[in-house]
Amino acid sequence: MTSTIASRAVKDVLGTYTRRTAALPPATGVSADLFSVDGGAVLLTGFYGYVSVAIPNVSLDFDLALDPDDGGTDVALASLLAVDNTAVGTWFSLNATAGGALVATVDVSYGVRLATPIVLDKGDVKLNVAGGGAVGTTARVEWGAFWLPLQAGGVLTAV
Repeated sequence: MTSTIASRAVKDVLGTYTRRTAALPPATGVSADLFSVDGGAVLLTGFYGYVSVAIPNVSLDFDLALDPDDGGTDVALASLLAVDNTAVGTWFSLNATAGGALVATVDVSYGVRLATPIVLDKGDVKLNVAGGGAVGTTARVEWGAFWLPLQAGGVLTAV
């Protein structure tokens, strides 16, 4: 009973939780879709990345963008953050200012929940990787999001 109440409280406060299984980041110069927004707009209320296998000491930068389905220009959600030599247990979160630098911290309380939720229209939330380093076969990052539908049928799913 308690876990049901706790689950309901999380959903009422933060929204529905969607998690993407920890995966190797894409090669430099490549983008990977993390989440898809379908059926209508959603309100992003929380977002994180969690390093479950360390990122090696290679030159890597991450940024996040929304690639709209209507063919429009990508919308920056988080600008470049150097992620080379990132330890297990590091959390990535969105900056308090939309489009500001992606934040890395070992303090999860910093920002899984967004101070100012972001409206996402239909499209894909994608991770862009830059830099000259190769991740090899190591490094794993799990991505997760909390969201609420703003329009009938609006959903956010892991890709």
